[in-house]
Amino acid sequence: MTERRTLRTILTSARVLIGAAVAVVLVAAVAVAVAAPLPTFARSAVSIVETPTPSETVAVCAGPLLATGRTSGAASEITVAADADLRYGSAEGEPAQEGLRAASVDDSSGPSVLRMSPIDREAASLAGAQASTATAEDLIGFAASACEAPRFESWLAAGATSTGASDLVVLSNPGDVAATVQIGVYGQAGLTTPPGGDDVIVPARAQIVLSLAGLALGEFTPVLRVQASGAPVTAHLQASRTVTLEPVGVDVTGATVAPATRQVIAGIVTPSAADPAIEGSSTVRVRVLAPSAAARATVTVTAQGSSSPAVAPAELDLAEGVPLDIDLAGLPAGSYTVDVETEGVPVIASAWTSSALGGERDFAWIAAAPMLEQPALLAVAEAPAGAATAVHVVAGSEAAEVVLTPVNGGEARTLSLTADEAGAVAVPAGSWRIEATAPVHAAVSYASPTAVAGYPVQPGQGAAAAVRVVP
Repeated sequence: MTERRTLRTILTSARVLIGAAVAVVLVAAVAVAVAAPLPTFARSAVSIVETPTPSETVAVCAGPLLATGRTSGAASEITVAADADLRYGSAEGEPAQEGLRAASVDDSSGPSVLRMSPIDREAASLAGAQASTATAEDLIGFAASACEAPRFESWLAAGATSTGASDLVVLSNPGDVAATVQIGVYGQAGLTTPPGGDDVIVPARAQIVLSLAGLALGEFTPVLRVQASGAPVTAHLQASRTVTLEPVGVDVTGATVAPATRQVIAGIVTPSAADPAIEGSSTVRVRVLAPSAAARATVTVTAQGSSSPAVAPAELDLAEGVPLDIDLAGLPAGSYTVDVETEGVPVIASAWTSSALGGERDFAWIAAAPMLEQPALLAVAEAPAGAATAVHVVAGSEAAEVVLTPVNGGEARTLSLTADEAGAVAVPAGSWRIEATAPVHAAVSYASPTAVAGYPVQPGQGAAAAVRVVP
């Protein structure tokens, strides 16, 4: 009996040991299998690289000069004060021209829209500009502006709602669907959205006009951020002033460059010298805004043809969201470039200039000029009698050879610029192609003792980028 029990115990122990050994072998085999590289099978996804056909090129003009309060008992009524003379051109043919409905103006004279379809899957080049001269008892002066592409965001750094100012915000929608616009106003209290700037409807193929005073009452240095949804719009600002009931100028300006750490304002022309001994006699003023954070900005003014600042650079301490104007007193008559720089904080900038200190005079707001990295087209509208018209070019960090060629044929103009140098060439009205061997900024100017205006040259519409389509 004892022998049987002993044999059973031995057999049971053997089974346990054998089972444990088998389990260890199986675990080791599984571990090795998991660690070992398994055979793989890879197949690339089917895809197609396709370059989309670019959309049509569109340029929207500001339209005629407008006046308010001309009708007794209807101070808010807007009427046409002076028609606009339009010049436009394209290297690829004749653009189509159509008018927008002037929804806010009490007559049928609306702005013009220029359109061109793509050619051989490339965006067409197109440029337009308009000019107007007002000679009425309540509005006098010369205004010129470029026709611009519609955008979903625009910045207007111009105008005021102080005594004597009568400024208008002009919104145009060349599209087939209505646009909803939000207008944010940067003023002495920072960013606000006034009731009149909230959910503004701009109908399809129409233009509306808003009073700046209704958006930014009591602001001396407003900057407007115009944001559109549903459809892009163009934004212009018409500014006019009176001093002791005498009109002293009018201007129309478009959008300035979006916030950036460096802004270059080209083609500022002062036909008359400022007198620093007379308060408020500055003929150049610069407006700067840091919309997103406080900043310290350096404003440098350089005369055309000079490498040294015309006056000592100004250091500005900018509060977040609060615009600041700085007068540049003591500048002699001439052409200037204003450079605004910060260390890492994006800013908005524009400049104001006046043709004279007293008597019959005019003023202009000059927006910052974007960098031109590819050939672009520009249009020059007809200047008033006695006014000089020029294209100003400012080189970037590299020397540049610049060629201006008339679109409709004629003699080309050339400029040789060293790094950061500014130059100018006189040009007649018409359309011009500008090409440079390195990136440059450019602007068009008009100047006489009684008329001054200007606007930056915009880059051409780029080709659509290629995309990869995966089913």
